[in-house]
Amino acid sequence: GVATPYGTVFSCFMASCLLGSSIFSKVTSKASPSSNTVEKTTSVMLALATLGMASATFLTSGVIPGLNILYPLMASFFVFEACVGMYFPSIGTLRSKYIPDSHRGVIMNLFGIPLNALVVSVFLSIKFLGVNGALGVSSLSLGLATASMLALRSMIGKKEEDTSATIP
Repeated sequence: GVATPYGTVFSCFMASCLLGSSIFSKVTSKASPSSNTVEKTTSVMLALATLGMASATFLTSGVIPGLNILYPLMASFFVFEACVGMYFPSIGTLRSKYIPDSHRGVIMNLFGIPLNALVVSVFLSIKFLGVNGALGVSSLSLGLATASMLALRSMIGKKEEDTSATIP
């Protein structure tokens, strides 16, 4: 067989990540701080990441026999990597907006515990789950993150409505 060009694959993933970071910068650079542009952008980004990972899960499931999954699978991972590029600046912005500096380290460390437990659990059960199962767990986790982000946006919207209703 042909040797896998790991360097090329890695550089394409990094380029996708850079593209996502650049898209986030362009989208949020002209927005006013009072607008919820970061929250909206993060919601869309998480939804796209969920779709990218879910499509990778579907493609690796073997539901469509005889399908050459290489190119669609690469495209779904490129979409996911672009979302990773958007993730870091968006989450950094949201952290600084919603978590006080005095508590940020403790809160982020506490939230890291369940994340690490999930990663270790999937890694230890990879023989049982297989690649498709691991991608499925990732898809479900991204879906949960998307739902959480939409809930945050809903809470922000209600808070703004309450604030505007009380100001004459």
